[in-house]
Amino acid sequence: MRIVFCGNPAFALPTFDALHASRHEILVVVSSPDKPRGRGRKMQPLPVKEHASELGIPVLQPVRLKDPEFLKNVQSLDADALVVVAFRILPRELFAMPRLGSFNVHPSLLPRGRGPAPIPWTLIRGEPETGVTIIRLSETIDGGDILAQERTPIEADDNFGTLHDRLAQLGARLLVRVLDACDSGRPPMPIAQDDSAATPAPKLFPADFRIDWTQSALQIRNRIRAFSPDPGAVAGIGPARLKILSADVVSVPVPLEPGGLRREGTDRLLAGTGAGTLRLNIVQPEGKRAMTTAEFLRGRPALPNRFDLT
Repeated sequence: MRIVFCGNPAFALPTFDALHASRHEILVVVSSPDKPRGRGRKMQPLPVKEHASELGIPVLQPVRLKDPEFLKNVQSLDADALVVVAFRILPRELFAMPRLGSFNVHPSLLPRGRGPAPIPWTLIRGEPETGVTIIRLSETIDGGDILAQERTPIEADDNFGTLHDRLAQLGARLLVRVLDACDSGRPPMPIAQDDSAATPAPKLFPADFRIDWTQSALQIRNRIRAFSPDPGAVAGIGPARLKILSADVVSVPVPLEPGGLRREGTDRLLAGTGAGTLRLNIVQPEGKRAMTTAEFLRGRPALPNRFDLT
């Protein structure tokens, strides 16, 4: 099959590589325009464009996906299918163009997790399992018919990073299987989504990363997992900020006010919450690398007795 591939971030790379290694052909990659990044704010390509360029695959970077010249270029390719992984909302003029339609790799068990941030929201909600879903694109965002799903349990030590990487690999394998089946004349039977079972996974903003110590220890731990290793759940401590990248709920709670801090020995730091106590395991001081609590406490004979609550 002749494929147009649309994607931007690292999550899309395993699917890109799986397609590139398959019997199918990637005709062109569609990626967003380069963005300023880093301290110098120099214009840099997004991961999918950079990888495609290394492999010598043509790249289109339209500012507007309804641009007539861009649509004309894609139409001229006479593609069999279009694959979308972590990209933008496609207009009908684009996703209805290929002969066999357009396929999306979504990192959740749709209809759960509709939206741009399904992996963090799955962890925030403390769900026991997740997975990947291959859908046909429709005009309802993340609401197209389901062609395939694969489930995976969420382990106690999973965080955004581990789940992101696992789902990216699962999605890559599942997408190629779906395309192989379509190419062989045995496409999967589409299943309509149950809209009544949908849960949202809206865009996250900087305020969402700040820890609310009035929440329960379990709720806070889930948020810490959802934002680790990047961008990190943030707590104010004195004049500085501290990212908390790993924490556990203490089995026997300690009497601490929400946000209260207790240092125990040289390697334990406890924090009070609205219900229960957290033991902080890995933290990252402002402008420093991530480190264990023992490393953080070393050389800090005194600490404030609480995190900021605002």
